[in-house]
Formats: sequence, structure tokens, C-alpha cells
Amino acid sequence: MAKAKGRRKKRVAAKRPPAARRGGMTPWYVTGVAVVAAAVYFGDAGGRPETPAAAIRTASIERGEKVRTRQAVLPRPKQRPAETVEEKLPPFAGKWFICTTQTDYCVLDGNTILYAGRKVRLADIDAPAIAEARCDAERLKGGDAKLRLREILNEGGVTLAAVKGAGARTGAAPHLVLGNGRSVGARLVGEGLARPWTGRHQSWCG
Repeated sequence: MAKAKGRRKKRVAAKRPPAARRGGMTPWYVTGVAVVAAAVYFGDAGGRPETPAAAIRTASIERGEKVRTRQAVLPRPKQRPAETVEEKLPPFAGKWFICTTQTDYCVLDGNTILYAGRKVRLADIDAPAIAEARCDAERLKGGDAKLRLREILNEGGVTLAAVKGAGARTGAAPHLVLGNGRSVGARLVGEGLARPWTGRHQSWCG
């Protein structure tokens, strides 16, 4: 009986796997699982979509960088100084005409002339209209002002100076017209053929 028990113990001991085979691979399995878990975690963290707040903050920083770059590269435009010198046209001492076929140095109406081909309005007066007269009385008086303006200009020494802020009317540039240093418009006003300019045309009817 003692021998039989001894043989059974030997067979049981022989069936048990060695210690190296029972627990030898376990550490490798644990290590592999840890490596895979770490790779999955960090891969998810790197590929997660950016939150709205982080996206707005990033876009704002990028816009700020672009604006600073443009400001550093593009020069600021220089401001031009305000023009203070009045335009002056050369004097004319030749003969003046009524504008028909003549297009240089002629009279269009009581307060409009062509000076070297330029349409110029006497800036300081309002003369009676001719083509746009509202009544026969205004048309007749406008014709008188036109003829008288030609007579004054033919006295010679005519000079023109642009007037700022006077405003253009009927496409004519406003100028102060001088004859021998005196305002031609003021002479027409003194003779009752024009009125001082008040900013708009007034009716000469009634």
C-alpha cells in the first residue's frame, strides 16, 4: 500500500506543469494590455475634435496675427495738405463777342461767359434769365444784362479768380470776374441789371 501511494504522488507531481510554464507568460500579457490601452487613450486624446471655445480662440489669434502683419507691411497713406491758393486764369485784353459760333472769350448771358473755352459763371451776382425766363420782362432784362456785360468786358484788363464754396450752377465754374481790378458783377448790380448772389436764382417777374 505504501508503494502504491508513493507511485500516485509521483504521477500527480509529474502531471503538474512547471512553475515557469504556469506563470511565465502572465507578465507579458499584462504588459501588452497596458501598452494597447495607453495607445488607445493617447490616440483618442490627439484626435478629439476641437471644442467651439477653443476654435474661436484659435481663429481670433490667427486674425490678430494677420492684421498685425498687414499693418507692418502696408504703409499708411499720407494726408495731402488742404489747398489754399485760389485758381487764377491769365488776364485777357482782347475783344469779347456774343456766343454764337464764337467759343472763346464770349458772353452767354448776363452772368455766364466762355473764357478760353471754359464755361464760367460770375460768382457774385444773379442776372435775369434768357432761355429759362419765366416772363417776357425777365427775358428782355436778361438780354440787356448780356449786352452790357460784353461792353464792360471789352474795356479790357479782365482777370478771373476761382471762388471756393460758391457752388457751381448750370455746369459753370464760379469765378470772380474783374475788369481793371473791379468786380464786373458789382457794376451790373449797381446799374440794376443784376442782384447779389444769395445761393439761388430769384425770379425777375413782377
